[in-house]
Amino acid sequence: MAIGSVSGVCPCVNVTGTFASFTDRYCELPNGQGDGIQLTVGGSCVPFSYGSSRCLQHDLLYDPNCAIDKAGDRIIDAYCVRPFCYVDAAMCKRETQERVFRSSYFSFDSGVDIFYSYSTCNSTAEDWFSVEDDIVGGRTLGAVSIDAVIPTYVFPMHYKKDPFSEEVLFRPGNEFYDDNIPYEGIYITYIKKIQEVSGGDIQNINFTYRSQASSLVHPGSSFTAAVQDLEDGLVDMAVGPFWITAQRLRMSSFTLPLVYDKTYLVIPKPGTKETLNAQIGKVLAPLSMDLWWLLIGFTVITALLSVWFSDRSDKVMNEHARQAGLQRNMPRQRRRKRVYARLALDACLQKGGYFFSAGVEQDESATLSNKLLLFGFGFFILISVSAYVANLAAFLTLSTTESVRTIDEAVATGVTICAHIALKVELEVAWPDAKFHFNEHDTTFEGILNDHTAKICDVMAVGYEDSILDTAFLQKMCDLDLVYTDSVVVEIPIAFPIRADLASGFSYHMYRGERSGVTLQTAKDEFPQENKCNVHISQFDVESSDYDEIGIKNMFFPIVFFSTCTVLAVILQIIHICSVRSGRESLVGARSTLNLISEVTDAPPKRRKSLWAQRLSSGLSAELKEFDSEEEQKEEEKMHNFDGATQSLHEYLNENGPSGRITSTKSLMTGTLSSNGEAGALQLDIKKHPRVTFSNDE
Repeated sequence: MAIGSVSGVCPCVNVTGTFASFTDRYCELPNGQGDGIQLTVGGSCVPFSYGSSRCLQHDLLYDPNCAIDKAGDRIIDAYCVRPFCYVDAAMCKRETQERVFRSSYFSFDSGVDIFYSYSTCNSTAEDWFSVEDDIVGGRTLGAVSIDAVIPTYVFPMHYKKDPFSEEVLFRPGNEFYDDNIPYEGIYITYIKKIQEVSGGDIQNINFTYRSQASSLVHPGSSFTAAVQDLEDGLVDMAVGPFWITAQRLRMSSFTLPLVYDKTYLVIPKPGTKETLNAQIGKVLAPLSMDLWWLLIGFTVITALLSVWFSDRSDKVMNEHARQAGLQRNMPRQRRRKRVYARLALDACLQKGGYFFSAGVEQDESATLSNKLLLFGFGFFILISVSAYVANLAAFLTLSTTESVRTIDEAVATGVTICAHIALKVELEVAWPDAKFHFNEHDTTFEGILNDHTAKICDVMAVGYEDSILDTAFLQKMCDLDLVYTDSVVVEIPIAFPIRADLASGFSYHMYRGERSGVTLQTAKDEFPQENKCNVHISQFDVESSDYDEIGIKNMFFPIVFFSTCTVLAVILQIIHICSVRSGRESLVGARSTLNLISEVTDAPPKRRKSLWAQRLSSGLSAELKEFDSEEEQKEEEKMHNFDGATQSLHEYLNENGPSGRITSTKSLMTGTLSSNGEAGALQLDIKKHPRVTFSNDE
């Protein structure tokens, strides 16, 4: 649709009469063309016919910002050439799909509803939207003058100087109630820059003092007392680092947050403890206490199972020997509990020794179940000892601190925390189990510091935004060896309390100021503060990743491996016991002892050899051995001469001939042996079998 035409169902309307009714916005048109209307404070002066009746490039015709200079080297904004007009919103919404917008030149509470459309003129409003905030200024305040209360002196936030000496004043005196003495500081500078950003929308800001009556209502906080003045209608806003608390929200509206203030835990500078308990704790520190108890439990389990495996093997062998007739005269024996207790204690000490030496016993004669159990236990020892040793050096050289470092530790240990009374509700909600102390008489951070010096509290909760630029406060922290931790107690937004009808407009100018580089930080940069003392725990001090203790979850695989081996060992032992009791042969529980037997013939040139292993219930094992000379035989008989044996051994030798000897798989001993433990039973005549000697297999 060409410029100048209009959709028949969304027609342009004439608003000339409406514009002419705003006498408070009258202005003089350029070149003496008569009166016009100023759509924005300090903005362009346009005729009353602006935007009326026809689709025209109204901004290009009447807006000085869209004027094309004679040189032609100025590039105008795209919105200048977009045609639009004011329309009847009700008809356009009902009859067409044209987009209609309310004019932002008039506030909602002005009672004037004027609507415009670009699409009805075959155009687009996107270019206008891109510059609307800069031109219209959002929800304008209407060249308002604002009275702003200053709660107290907080250097370098807001303060006064002595009119005679020009020294900075830290505590309010008579000059505090004299508005002729100007305020200075970071927040004063920031507010003045926001006034400049408003382009005349904020005509003037008068900084004034807090009333004395409000201090009687809120003696605990001069900032809350300043908000009381606002609620009472004495001022329009309050300037300073005001926390947005539940109490203050009930009293006043707030602007957009300037910053989020983190209240950190302040503690005495960490020292080192050289006590005996501290040094002992370092040795145990590489592993968590849960893991230490788990290690002890696994060691005890391994010890008890090894006793059970060994005891069951002996019982089964004795029963088997009884059934075979080898121990007919031996009665059934019952183990006494005291014997079992002693065996269990010995086994625990033995397995504990294995753990400390990072190894397990190498017993070739142990049962399969016992070997499988020790296999899993050995792997668990390998991982546990390796992890412990790898971490031990770091913990032995770690300085053990005397103070809590986090709010969680402070709550857990029950230490008293000094805090600002203005944050009482927020702190008690965030940490209901904490032990806080609030000074209701001196509510400054210096008062909190004095309480700590008086030993009323052990640590403090201090707002970082308020205190980090206060050099006097920081110096006192240094003198008392206090430091900020990185433990955040609460995080509270900081904003300006303000009248509800001004909050939106003032916040908009703050937003525009941020876009143009006007922020609270830029104001801080104009007031640099030097602090020669370090009031922060260094990164090296707070770093804890190198000293993380090893927990059960870190040992998941070796725990599972050991548990699997233990379960399998128990299953094998049960299978062995069941097999023996049912009369079946079982190799699962047999001791892994291999005996070599050589069958010898009388023909020296050709010797036959074979393997044979036999386990007797009395602990004797047999092996046939060939002797190359009679002297070698006599020497063996002299060294390993024994008197006792079993009847079955007599029968074996009678059947196979006196051509071998009985030898041990362990150590050779001299003495009288018998199958039932009584000396002299079933003695074997050495002279009858001159080539047989005896040794004990146990």
